[in-house]
Amino acid sequence: MNPEAPSTLPMMAMLEEPTAIPLRRRFAAVTAAVRHLLVKLTPITEPLLEVARTASSIFLCGSWKAGALLCASLLLVPRYFLFAISATLLGGLIAKIMHLPTAMRKDGTLLYNVLLTGLAVAWITRNTTLPPTAIYGMLGVATVYSLLLSAALWHWFPLKAGLPPLSVAFVVVFGTLLTFFPLAAAASAALPYALPADPALPFIVNAFLRSMGTILFMPNVWAGLAVMAALLVWSRVAIVNAIAGYAGGILVVKMLEACGLHWFGWFAGHNYLLAGMALGAVYFVPSWSSLGLAFIGGSVAALNVAAVQHFLRGSGWEYLPLPYLLTIWSMLCCLRLREKTGSLLPTTGTHANPEAAATALAIANARFPHRNDTHVLLPTSREVTVTQGFADKLSHRGDWQHALDFEVHDAADNACPPGCDDDFSRYYTQGLEIRAPGSGEIIRVIDGVPDNAPGGCNFAQNWGNHLILRLDYGGIIKLAHFMKNGILVKAGQRIGAGDLLGYCGNSGRSPVPHIHLHTQGSTETGAPTTPFCLTNYFTRTETGVRWNFASVPKVGARIAPATVSTTVLGTLAHLTPGLSTYRVGGSSESITVTLDEAGRYLFQSGKDSLTAVLGLHALQITQSKLSGHSQLLRLLSFAMPTVPFAYQSGMNWEDCVALHAKSHGRALAGAFSPYLGYKTQRVATRYTLHPTHQRLQFTTTLSDASADLPHEIEFTLEPIRGLTSLTAHFKSHILSFTQTSFTPTLPNGDS
Repeated sequence: MNPEAPSTLPMMAMLEEPTAIPLRRRFAAVTAAVRHLLVKLTPITEPLLEVARTASSIFLCGSWKAGALLCASLLLVPRYFLFAISATLLGGLIAKIMHLPTAMRKDGTLLYNVLLTGLAVAWITRNTTLPPTAIYGMLGVATVYSLLLSAALWHWFPLKAGLPPLSVAFVVVFGTLLTFFPLAAAASAALPYALPADPALPFIVNAFLRSMGTILFMPNVWAGLAVMAALLVWSRVAIVNAIAGYAGGILVVKMLEACGLHWFGWFAGHNYLLAGMALGAVYFVPSWSSLGLAFIGGSVAALNVAAVQHFLRGSGWEYLPLPYLLTIWSMLCCLRLREKTGSLLPTTGTHANPEAAATALAIANARFPHRNDTHVLLPTSREVTVTQGFADKLSHRGDWQHALDFEVHDAADNACPPGCDDDFSRYYTQGLEIRAPGSGEIIRVIDGVPDNAPGGCNFAQNWGNHLILRLDYGGIIKLAHFMKNGILVKAGQRIGAGDLLGYCGNSGRSPVPHIHLHTQGSTETGAPTTPFCLTNYFTRTETGVRWNFASVPKVGARIAPATVSTTVLGTLAHLTPGLSTYRVGGSSESITVTLDEAGRYLFQSGKDSLTAVLGLHALQITQSKLSGHSQLLRLLSFAMPTVPFAYQSGMNWEDCVALHAKSHGRALAGAFSPYLGYKTQRVATRYTLHPTHQRLQFTTTLSDASADLPHEIEFTLEPIRGLTSLTAHFKSHILSFTQTSFTPTLPNGDS
């Protein structure tokens, strides 16, 4: 199973082509030289990347490219650039000496308060008569204070309050400076910035851009445009939500002005757009609901600005981003009280930008609609018929609507031989082996209830003989209607998936022998049921057998558990990292396969990549980054989004693949895709031939494919070599890729 196992190395060596060895050695030598140079430059490049990511963390984005542009925008006021970079480098050095978390230092979350503090010191000392040594001493003290406070708050806030600390450390440090040096702050506020004059723009546009620039202490349209350009590199959706937040804030400003309140609402616009951006694009997955939340967040921020300016008037603190902090905290606390999330979903995991988070959620909803439900195996090794489903007409109602009943039927769909309806021992399901639908611990067993005569029900003991199982991976299962004394396990016993639990009977509220399965919210008998789905099972269809990864079968479906094929699993588990070259027409394309720390396969060609995971039941492509550079990877993403470990003659399966936006108009499409939806393509895959230990051959069909997509793709997988051939059938032509060479590598890609 392990691709690094020494036993596979001799086989890899046999696959080498002698004629290609000199070329590969030269390529390896060049690669090694480049890596050696990068290692030599690490002492220089690493701090610069830390500074860039620190700057981008001000906007909660973490993109070094956006951060580099933000740092470049500070060059509009060179003093700001010098102080901010100096403070960040000093803070990073101190954090390294103190052995503070390396990850937080490198991704910028620990140091962005330090960078803002450096800007604050640069601003407050613009017109001071203090000597340079005193100014730099102030910068050093403020940097250390901000760093220590940031580290303390990053430890306390998430653990005690469950909230992000954001820029609290900067607010405290800057507020302290304003308190200590009020005259210097007042003098600095009156000084010109020596920035280019604002262009002639509509008032609202001018105010918005000045608010963007204010975040970096430069209330200027050109500075705002520079900040906007940096943010656009990271995310267009973030800009859309910033505009929504700003619109909500300005609406409140106009309403309060109409009521006769005179305050500096326009001056504090950075609070509105930051609140909108954070709530609508960062903390929640972009959607129509999050866009509305961004608008509400900007409105609440404006109300907080009015309150802060009223109570802290004249202190200087009223101009700090306190309203932004209060808005984020109050909204997050409020939204945690929801009993149902609805379409407003918090962002989970790590994503490059809000667009990637929205895309991942949309594709996950299309491919795995039951991913948040409890996944359970079919509790039998036989083919059974689903006789009652969710919210059915008989007993699966109300609080107990999420449940399934199974019976064994013959080819004519009879539960017992004709004329044997009054003899429950003649029912095919009576005495059927019931197996564990997952590993876990037995919590409760009831085993002494008599079986009913056919047609009768024991309403006094509704569940009859039953057991409750707590799964290791979460979820509580009830299996009911065992025969009397037919349960073979005891409370407190640990069992594995597929272990024999007992035999089906006709006890409790059961007119005919059947298996009742449901999940529930607690271990109490009679607790309300919860949603769940069956995983890794076959459904008999008119065209053959369909494999299902995770779904809820319909009433009347004939289903059976899917068992692992050692032939298929052996091939998929022995895909080896390496460099493959494919011939296509008169040209060639190369694909590099590596393994990351989590054991995921990464297929790369230039900037394009696919990430595949060997899960419990299948090899699945879970992430795709396709820019159009690699035609082979694009076709592969349609051909094999899922390859199950199970096999049965005539089996097929379906999946869903995202249709990536074309290069033309991608920026505009990316900005509105979370609100207008994502296009997907349904694909159906089957085995072309019976799998062997030498190769697996598949055919994937794309239903209703567009003109630029093939209607059918044939591909072959082999042990060690992986993808050896792929042929795509378009309406007008055929495109074939054939593996011409394969060079095994270490998991990280090294020779």
